[in-house]
Amino acid sequence: MADKQDVQTTTSRAGGRVAARREAVCRDILDAAWEQMAVEGVAALSVREVARSVGLRQQSLTYYYPSKQALLDALFSDGFVDLRVALEAVPEGDDDVETVVATAQAVVDHCVERPARYHLMLQRTVPRFEPSEASHQVALGCLGILQRRLQRARVTDPADVAVVRSLISGTAAEQIANDPSGREYADRAGPGVRTLLHAALASRT
Repeated sequence: MADKQDVQTTTSRAGGRVAARREAVCRDILDAAWEQMAVEGVAALSVREVARSVGLRQQSLTYYYPSKQALLDALFSDGFVDLRVALEAVPEGDDDVETVVATAQAVVDHCVERPARYHLMLQRTVPRFEPSEASHQVALGCLGILQRRLQRARVTDPADVAVVRSLISGTAAEQIANDPSGREYADRAGPGVRTLLHAALASRT
């Protein structure tokens, strides 16, 4: 007869399998949603079509994401988790200004390569969608990386930080809207931020 420890071990393993299965299905759903939005646009996201593409009934999908808003919120968070990975991959060298330049270029490149994510995360393309507080904190984590690198570069004035953020977002928007298959605007992100940083630092001397 199995003792109490055996039962607990079996239960724990079963619970682990269920959690892993749920995580895998959630990942499939998010990937399918990103793929759909990449083709049809963020505002055209269809829960029914996402469910169909992963082999679920729409009603079954609500077990994982109870509403379209919940799915959008998960996508918003997922997008910023992915962006954070890209930002943390930027090497932090001895030149703090160049680290900020590389960070800005990484953001622009990431957004340009993933227009649907850019529109959901930074453009609020979906009417009435507001991220949850938890997802908003994920987004703030990415902003925090940029702000810390700006601080190390001695660029701390809120106005200067706002201009840097605007240039990053604006460059990505111009590239996606006006030259989606090229690099006309994206390649100017780094040099533009570098010019801004040097100007901000020079104004303090």
